[in-house]
Amino acid sequence: MGDIRVGACSWTDPALVASGWYPAGRRDAEGRLRHYAARFPVVEVDSTYYGLPSARNSRLWTERTPPDFRFDVKAFSLLTGQPTRTAALPADLRPGGGGSAWVRADGGLRKEVWERFSGALVPLREAGRLGTLLFQFPASLVP
Repeated sequence: MGDIRVGACSWTDPALVASGWYPAGRRDAEGRLRHYAARFPVVEVDSTYYGLPSARNSRLWTERTPPDFRFDVKAFSLLTGQPTRTAALPADLRPGGGGSAWVRADGGLRKEVWERFSGALVPLREAGRLGTLLFQFPASLVP
C-alpha cells in the first residue's frame, strides 16, 4: 500500500494567509513555502492552471522544501480544453491582431504549450519532487 499524504491546495491560499497561520516572519512567498513544507508533506500548485510555470520557480520550490516534500501540479487550463485567457499565454504564442480575450487550443498550440509546461517541471521531476499532475477538465467533457 502506498503512502497517503495530506496537504492543502496552495501555500498561498488567501484564506490560509488571512487566518494568521503563517508567523509574522514568514509573510513572503519563500517564507510561506518553507513554513508550510515544515508541517505538510505535499501541496497542490494551482497557479500553474492560470499561467505557465517556469523552470526557475520549479527549481526554487525544490530548494525551499525538504527532500521528501512533493508538489502536485495542476495542468495549465489550455491543456484541459478550458477556454484560456489570451493574456495567460506567453507573448510569442498569443494570436495576432488583438482578437479575443479568450483562446481555445488547436493541436499545434496545445503541443507547444505542453512542451513548455512539461519542460518547466523538469527540476521537480529530476529532484524526485513531482507528485501528481492534475487535469481539471470542464464539466462539459463526456466520455
